[in-house]
Amino acid sequence: MNAPYPLQSLNSFKVPAFATDYIQLNSLKDIEDFCVAVDVRQSHFYILGGGSNTLFVRDFSGYILHVQLPGIEVIKETRHKVLIKAAAGVPWHQLVLFCIKKGYGGIENLSFIPGTVGGAPIQNIGAYGIELKDILDAIEAVELSTGRKIIFKASACGFGYRTSFFKTKWRQQYLVTSITLALHKEKKFYIEYEAIQKMLAKMDIKQLSFKSISDAIIAIRKQKLPDPALLGNAGSFFQNPLISMEHYERLKQQYPLLAAFRRQDKEKIKISAAWLIETAGFKGLRKGDAGVYLLHALILVNYGGATGKDIIHLATQIKQKVKNQFDITLIPEVNIVDGISICSNQW
Repeated sequence: MNAPYPLQSLNSFKVPAFATDYIQLNSLKDIEDFCVAVDVRQSHFYILGGGSNTLFVRDFSGYILHVQLPGIEVIKETRHKVLIKAAAGVPWHQLVLFCIKKGYGGIENLSFIPGTVGGAPIQNIGAYGIELKDILDAIEAVELSTGRKIIFKASACGFGYRTSFFKTKWRQQYLVTSITLALHKEKKFYIEYEAIQKMLAKMDIKQLSFKSISDAIIAIRKQKLPDPALLGNAGSFFQNPLISMEHYERLKQQYPLLAAFRRQDKEKIKISAAWLIETAGFKGLRKGDAGVYLLHALILVNYGGATGKDIIHLATQIKQKVKNQFDITLIPEVNIVDGISICSNQW
């Protein structure tokens, strides 16, 4: 019988937890062997990448599948466009830096996002007006119940705001092994966000490039986000909620400083979850070793000795207060792993 495997170093919250079984997947052969040896329909498992989007509430009774598949390659390149294939175990920011160094654009706004390539399509990562779906061509995955390799075109994956079919109706059915991005070489930039414009001005950047925009976004994120190596966290704990325009107008009358972001979808507007949490009085709050980051209310932190239960207790208090005060239900971005249950949207 295997000894319980420690997971504290494999999650960016740095909370203590153990798994009954741990398997590192370094190759497609490792995945194939797992599919042959284990009937996933009768087993509990959790697919782990960089551990930057996971909160273990208690020990996990099942297999932790730690994806470490390496490699980045150029699939096709023309004068204006390029297809890049990256394996699921590649750190996301490593892929961004590779593309920028090569002069490939479209990915620069997604700089400095933690985690690995394999996790990126599951929640359709996004930042500063760009989402993964905007640059994604295809996904390669293994169907865990059969070991069959499948290629999904991006248009078939049900992408939405911080979600995809891999997170909803296909949950736990597939293990992403690689993604292919469709990038460009043209000098097209997306800098509509005020924060980017201010940072570019602060850095005295007058000539835009993929690298200069990436550098500005890295600087912004370093200002806002604590280093997980120094302070356990998983970045944004909650999604920015989408509410109806009618709901927004009612709140705006009561809270003139309500922070919101317009969307192409005219029926919904995105509200700043950080603003809601701060206005509800939680910014900088600490309960034991679990707390809300002093510089950004959307980030829950572990000051050293917090458990997953401590973090989730604080998150529950925040969720309840925001619901009571604003009639808005916050949805976590983080995967909450509670024993054998994985609750990404509710708990």
